This record gives sequence, C-alpha cells and structure tokens, in this order.
Amino acid sequence: MSKQIVFDMRKIFASSVSAVLPDNLIRRFVKYNPLSQQLTIGDEHFCLRNKNVHLVGSGKAVQNMAIEVERILNGKIKHGIISIPDGTLSYKSKNENIFYCEGALNNLPDANAVVTARAIRDHITSLGCDDLLLVLLSGGGSALLPLPKHPINLDEKIDLIKQLANSGAEIKELNTIRKRISDLKGGQLAIKAQPAPVICLLLSDIVGDPIDFLASGPTTENTDKPTDAMDIIKKYKLLDNLPESIKTVLSANGVKDKFPSDNVKNYIIGSNKIAIAAALEEAKKLNYLSFPLSNEVTGNVKEVASEYVKLTQHLCDYLSEKIDLENLRQHVKACNIPGIHEKTLKDFNVTPKAKNLCLILGGEITVNVRGSGKGGRNQQLALEFSECIHNKKDNFKNFDVHFLSAGTDGIDGPTDAAGAIGHLNLISDAKKKNIDYMKYLSENDSYNFYHNNFDGQFHVVTGHTNTNVMDIHIIVITRETRNQ
Repeated sequence: MSKQIVFDMRKIFASSVSAVLPDNLIRRFVKYNPLSQQLTIGDEHFCLRNKNVHLVGSGKAVQNMAIEVERILNGKIKHGIISIPDGTLSYKSKNENIFYCEGALNNLPDANAVVTARAIRDHITSLGCDDLLLVLLSGGGSALLPLPKHPINLDEKIDLIKQLANSGAEIKELNTIRKRISDLKGGQLAIKAQPAPVICLLLSDIVGDPIDFLASGPTTENTDKPTDAMDIIKKYKLLDNLPESIKTVLSANGVKDKFPSDNVKNYIIGSNKIAIAAALEEAKKLNYLSFPLSNEVTGNVKEVASEYVKLTQHLCDYLSEKIDLENLRQHVKACNIPGIHEKTLKDFNVTPKAKNLCLILGGEITVNVRGSGKGGRNQQLALEFSECIHNKKDNFKNFDVHFLSAGTDGIDGPTDAAGAIGHLNLISDAKKKNIDYMKYLSENDSYNFYHNNFDGQFHVVTGHTNTNVMDIHIIVITRETRNQ
C-alpha cells in the first residue's frame, strides 16, 4: 500500500467533484453581458432585451444553481420559485420576488412540494411572448415537483407508484406512469409556459443522461403512446384496485398537446462524463498515464468488483508483456463492463513501459442487501474489489493495485462517508490484524470495516457536496509498491 497513491486518488476524486459543483457548472456554462443584455449558454446566445426572465427549479442541487444564476443575471430575474429538499435552505435571496421553498422530506413527495409545484404551474401559465422561462433541474427533481392531474390526489399517486415498484416494474415503466398522471412532468411544464421560450439547465444523475428521465422530463417531449400507462397497469394486474380518479385520467382521450420543440432548449451542464474528464486531467497532472473507460457502469456490486479485477489483471498481463496491445483490447472489450466502446479501445494506447497507470470509470451500481450492517454501494464495492483481488493475488506479482469508489454527492447509503479505498494487500493486512473481513462483507457492514480499522485511512469522507452525478471509480496500477 502506498500512502502517496492513496493521497493522489483522493485528489483525483476531489477534482472530479469540484468540476460538477452546481455553482462551478453555472459559472462555466452561463454568461451574461448586461450592456448588450445577451445571455450565453454554452455556444448559444439569447437576447434578453425587452424580456422578463422567470426562474423555476426543482432538485437537490438547484439551490446553488439558482444562487449563481441570480448572481450572474444580477437583478434581471422578475420572478422565481425554487423547490428544494426539506431542511436544506441556506440562502435568502436579495430579490424579494425569488422564493426558495422546501419540501419532499426524505426525498418523498409531500404536501409542501405539491404547494410549490402548484405555485410553479400557476405562475408559468401566465407567461407571454415578452417572457423567458429559465428552468433548473437536478436529481431529486421528480419528488420535488409532484402535481397529480385532477382529480388524482398525492396519496393515490404515491400508492400507485409504490405498488408498481413492489410488483417489479422497471424504472422506465414507473417514469411512463409519472409522466401520464402529472400536470408538469412529461413535457407539461414547457407546454404550459407557452408562448414564452423555455431554457432548461440540467444536472444529470442518471446513467446515459436521458433527459426525459431527469425529474421525469418536465421540459422534454413525451413520446409515450397515450395507452402505454394503462398497458403497464394491466401488465402488473393493478387495474381492479385502481382508484377511479386515476382511471379517469388514464382513460381520457383528449387531443395530445403539441410539444413546442422549436421554443424549448435543454442543456445538460453537469454529468458523470464531465466529472470523469476533470479526474482525468488531475491524474495526468500527477503523472499518471490515464484513461477514461466508461461513464455507464451498472450492475451488481459483486459482479462489478469481479469484472474490475479481470480488467486489472489484463492490464498487468500486458505490462508484463504476456499479451500484446491488440490482445489487451480484445480482453478489455470482453469484460462485462457497460459503456466500454470501440472508440474507447482505439484511444487505449497503453505503453508496456508505463509505470503508473490510472483507469477512471463512473456510473451507479446496485447492492443486494442481505445483512443488517451499515454501508453503501461504494464502500461495499471497495471491499468486494479488495477481497476479489486478494483471492487472485498470485496473478499480480510485481504490481501494486489501488481502487477508489465514491459518490459525487458525498453520501454513500445511510452513512456520512462518500466511499472508500481498497488495495491489493488490504485483506492480507486485515488478516494480520485478525479482522473478520468476511463478516463485514456478508453483513453489508462496509462502513464499520473502514471506520473502525486502519485508523480510517481508507475511508473517503467529504460531507455533503450539494451535487450528484453518480459515482467515480478509480483504478491505479503501479509496477512496485511505494512504501511512504
């Protein structure tokens, strides 16, 4: 184990988080010239002369996004309503017409969030051609923007979603239902704001960045068929007990509102891909030969740990000149790691003489919780990786391997840690100290493994970061251990 590499990995992870902090993202992507009254987002320009700017937002990260937008536009905003998680309000706007409203306790839709969503709807329906609506969305936005279509009430909606989830409905199916029975989701927010132009800035916490999934797509065209929602309910045999209010909404055959595609712009300003790019730059500064492999990693924690160890072994075989570059690419391609594409492999020009190699991946994995311990997917993955590589230790002679897995939101499961670090000798070192690592693994007690052992030096604790673009995984392979 190398203290220097552990330090470097923490620095690389910190850089990835810094790149996707809401205020940093807004500063990078949003510019405003008060003289010309020109708003610039990315490479596109919008004239705000004779325009009233209205600001609405929903999500865990939108408070800091909105604060920075307020600072940049400097009094240009005529009215704003920002829906943020319960207990997170940390700012009072100097603009008396901008309101930050708390709701969705424990990330669940509640009456307070409904009041805010209704206020947003009522306000945007009054907008005209002289107005411009700026929308901010991030993870948690769906729970903070709950407004069931009349006559459905919130409890009926929540109960239906819960029944579908318990019946095994996929997230795509749940999203279809949410959009169909909501007054703002599935493009309805953008439709209701017409004829005002709509600009939406999104911070993505979903693999693949599907904008129709982010907060259930309030500014994205709903391409589902009107019958899809009812078909899903029938599929899971929930029709007989369906409340009359929901049946009424799903059975309505009204003309579908045309989505104003030409008057709506969606920009993903923050994503896992952006975090990985920042991590890559930091790793290069620290003199690691670095490669981004995937920002779409999904799967069960045990399977992902196993595939990461296979990936690491293929790299070590190549560095040992047991296989050539083309064979390495084929082996990497064969690993069951989502998101490794042909282009990625073409750019994968590793030299056999490389001493310090850094692989950066990202995504969001799952854990089948069987024990009663305390932990999260990132801490569990770091420990699973360490156990898996320990069992194949003979394949890594003359190499040292370190692995970091951490959530960009700073919170891994119901713990105060963001993640943890594993390494080739972690399990050997645990055995020497008579630490029952298998009990920690089987009990899903990864938090206490890292918190209680090795003076906590392999725990990654950052506190809430106020952003979320899923998780970052870093694998560092070195030819020899630097005991420092």
